[in-house]
Amino acid sequence: MESTGKAQLRLDFVKEAIDSFIKAGDPTSYVTIVEKAQEANVWGDLVKYLRMARKKTKNSSVESELVFALAKINRLREMEDLLSASHSADVLRIGDRCYEQNMYEAAKILYNSISNFARLAQALVHLKEFQCAVDCARKANNTQTLKEVCYACLDQREFRLAHMCGLHIAVHADELEELIHYYEETGNFEELITLLESALGMERAHMGIFTELAILYSKHEPIKMREHLELFWSKVNIPKVIRAAEQAHLWADIVFLYDKYQEYDNAILIMIEHPTDAWKEGHFKDVITKIANVELYYKAVQFYLEYKPLLLNDLLVVLTPRLDHTRTVNMFITNGNLRLIKAYLRTVQPLNNKAVNEA
Repeated sequence: MESTGKAQLRLDFVKEAIDSFIKAGDPTSYVTIVEKAQEANVWGDLVKYLRMARKKTKNSSVESELVFALAKINRLREMEDLLSASHSADVLRIGDRCYEQNMYEAAKILYNSISNFARLAQALVHLKEFQCAVDCARKANNTQTLKEVCYACLDQREFRLAHMCGLHIAVHADELEELIHYYEETGNFEELITLLESALGMERAHMGIFTELAILYSKHEPIKMREHLELFWSKVNIPKVIRAAEQAHLWADIVFLYDKYQEYDNAILIMIEHPTDAWKEGHFKDVITKIANVELYYKAVQFYLEYKPLLLNDLLVVLTPRLDHTRTVNMFITNGNLRLIKAYLRTVQPLNNKAVNEA
């Protein structure tokens, strides 16, 4: 014969059915009662029923549903008391249910009770408790959690807290690009530069940090570029930094990098093509002796003829062991500037070259 409670449930008299089951001390239909009570939104009545059922039977599902029902009606102190005593509730699952239903205060209590710092940090972000969220993210030591908290702090302009998380993210080379992109997308260029500058001194600082900071300098603070390169050129991805410097027209810095990369031909070409920014007499004469392409000697001579004619003989003297003197003399006969290289001619006269002697 059907009980009164079951008959009432079948007719959707949920509150009345719950009262009947409580009076009967019958926990056996808890699954149906939980489902019906949730549909009818009678959480307070459900709590009463589940408390009775908990006394009658040891069942993890009953305890879990009781915890959730208490959270649902914001009886958080009672929920905490239950959690602090012996229980068999699936706290993580209930915490996730609360989180998914935007019940962040309850989720915070639940995650905290099981020391799930990653999920706790996420709940704290929604509660705008950013300092605590950062502390939990660091305890969790989970990169994904750190990113979520970092980006949330950035969105709220909590730059100091974002910085704290960012340092733990930046040391992971495969996460750096996304971190930089988020800072740039939100327009926080100064804060990003400050972050990477701080990361340079970390034990796990890697090539990506040194490289990306150089690229950022090229875009936003070119005045800092040279000092950074002089200190850390061996730790950057030189081709990548050169490409960024080209975009920013930092020709002197490009010459510096080509020199360090032993791309001497390219260093000379940049100095010839951008003399106002990149040419320095001593450096040019030093690098020109290291180039591989012989044709660049004559390109350099032509450059000096046009750009620094008064220093032409100094260059020719440096190149004396490397030049074809007949070709050099004929070059100046053709352009009508033989008179400019008298000092050079006197220097190479002992070689007894026919073209030199006739000049």
